[in-house]
Amino acid sequence: MEGSIDILIVSYLKGEATNDQQKELLAWLELSEENRFYFRSIKDVYDLGRIGPDIRDSQVDQQWHKLLDRIFPVHYINSWLRIGHILLRYAAVFVLGLIGMQLVSYFINDKEVYSKVTKVETGVGERSKVSLPDGSIVWVNACSSISYDESFGKEDRTIRMSGEAFFDVEQDSSKPFLVHAEPFTFRVTGTSFNVYAFDEEDEISLALIEGSVTAEKDSYTEKLRPGEVLVYDKTHAKITHRKLISSSYTTWRYGEMFFDKMTFEDLTRRLERNFNVKFKFENQKIKKESFGGSFRKYESLETIMRVISTSTPVKYRIEKDTVYIK
Repeated sequence: MEGSIDILIVSYLKGEATNDQQKELLAWLELSEENRFYFRSIKDVYDLGRIGPDIRDSQVDQQWHKLLDRIFPVHYINSWLRIGHILLRYAAVFVLGLIGMQLVSYFINDKEVYSKVTKVETGVGERSKVSLPDGSIVWVNACSSISYDESFGKEDRTIRMSGEAFFDVEQDSSKPFLVHAEPFTFRVTGTSFNVYAFDEEDEISLALIEGSVTAEKDSYTEKLRPGEVLVYDKTHAKITHRKLISSSYTTWRYGEMFFDKMTFEDLTRRLERNFNVKFKFENQKIKKESFGGSFRKYESLETIMRVISTSTPVKYRIEKDTVYIK
């Protein structure tokens, strides 16, 4: 009978029992508390995913029960099953409680791992001026972001950024100011500088207005001088230097776009971030045309494109949010 009960219980737990089998199992459960306890034990094992290998061969299972009957009286077996079942439940509660305490301790005490992050992001045409906890000021250009966590100002002052940002850093030699713009780290004590580092563009640049900045990348280290621009070509992994034309890197904070010997392709990227449009080049040669000039923030895209077309061979048409270059 016991072997057939095991099979009946398994069929029921697997949802394969017929109506007659379900009635038979219900009648068996109503016979005694021991039967109900045995059913709960089998169900616990089944829920743990171990029932398959435990009861695969009914003949082996029957022989196992006969062996147990010869070695131990039935009431001893049931007693030990009951004690083991209770101990298992208490052990499970203890282990879960211990894990819970560890998790609570981890999240409460390990603030260095899960510290609060402050992030400032700008959208198309937006600019933001941010005051940092140490008194430093950061201007964040359109489609850009900066972030720092709760450790800022404890041992150092670390900022992560993407896009374009202008920094005016409060001097504190005991707590270096670190700007991470992949793949560079710029180490500062107190200075003014502009970082241009959009993920989708081929160049990263740092323009040093005043003070001192050390550029670090792997084993490369270089200390820049005021009036110098470091330019990194991502495609060729090459570093070059340019002379600073201040307006190119500072006037955007006040809504002015200043361009000096910039390719038309680079110019269109800036216009896309400021006017929420896309440029489509029907004439690829135009991309490398050089352009210089400046525009105020209140000037429309139509006005800017008209000015560009009068001084360069650029021909265009605007359709909704797309500018086609002919």
